[in-house]
Amino acid sequence: MKIPRIPLFEWLQDNHERAEYVLAFNKMKGLSKREYDELVHFDLKPELDLGRGDPRGANEFKEILMEMYGCGIDNIVTTSGGTQANFLVFMSTLNKDDEFIIEQPGYQPMWLTPEIMGARKVQWFRHFKDGFHLDVHALEDLITDRTKLIVLTNPHNPTGVVADRELEIKKVAEIAQAKGIYVLVDEIFLDGTSVPQVSAYGLSNVIISSSMTKVYGLGGQRTGWIIAPLEIAAECQLTKIHTNGSTSYVGEMMNAHALRDARKLLVQRFNKHSLSNFRVLAEWMETNQDIMEWVMPHGGIMCFPKYRVNISSVELCQKLLDDHGVMVNPGEYFNLDGHIRLGYACSENILRSGLNALERGLKELS
Repeated sequence: MKIPRIPLFEWLQDNHERAEYVLAFNKMKGLSKREYDELVHFDLKPELDLGRGDPRGANEFKEILMEMYGCGIDNIVTTSGGTQANFLVFMSTLNKDDEFIIEQPGYQPMWLTPEIMGARKVQWFRHFKDGFHLDVHALEDLITDRTKLIVLTNPHNPTGVVADRELEIKKVAEIAQAKGIYVLVDEIFLDGTSVPQVSAYGLSNVIISSSMTKVYGLGGQRTGWIIAPLEIAAECQLTKIHTNGSTSYVGEMMNAHALRDARKLLVQRFNKHSLSNFRVLAEWMETNQDIMEWVMPHGGIMCFPKYRVNISSVELCQKLLDDHGVMVNPGEYFNLDGHIRLGYACSENILRSGLNALERGLKELS
């Protein structure tokens, strides 16, 4: 078995420390212990066994997820973050020579990871001219007898565009269900949209993955989850035993209280920061239409603008970093060159300075 490289991760890991202005990440700044105490008001008991683990996860955490999704306890598999959640779904639904349909542009691990199993990707394109919305009409022509899974992110990574549950995802699910195909929807950014959204869970053949990382600022505790039909949840739980066996009981306990006591407050914290930065970014985009155009994201902390310079995105991003100290992500790593993914989860000062550096770099090249 050959494990593929993930160029996006390598770019981020190898370069972010030398960048002066990092506009490449897409997760909310983590909560400090002080912020957690002030918002959540939960303290670990002195007698808590820090060595405790549970292969099926902390019941307290799963009870909160049951309330959030309206599911049963056996529909839930707790995981060590969103990456493991998606990995377990791929392992549980795909075999060698199966096909999976994956949106493009997209998030690299969502097709590189299932290819480890010997599954073959089938590209399903979202188009800039259509606002990067799902092309539901094109889906049926992509399905074959080998298709076992359709893979989505909502909001879409890298564009930040939301797929409507009833008008888009439900139609995708109906097409898939008629063919006996599951749909995985990664909803890790869903609570970070400017207009509140409803999870796609509840559509009969839909699998949901998410985590505490991107919006809630609690990624360091490595807590994620899968909400799935019973047969898939059982397979994911079995597969989990072959990875880390047991997830972080302490993390799940802390996050159970975070979701129960402070979910709205954590979302408000996210929105206060993201909406403020979004206004800065939108103003900059309006002023710099000669060098950049975009599909406006539906809130969140990332966008995927198209630049007006005749240069590959990898070369562009390297020059922006080397010459101007600003780091953004090449569109090539999301399978659409001519674009960059720009994250605006940083401080407002870094965002303004980084955008100024980006403007200088693009104008020099043009």
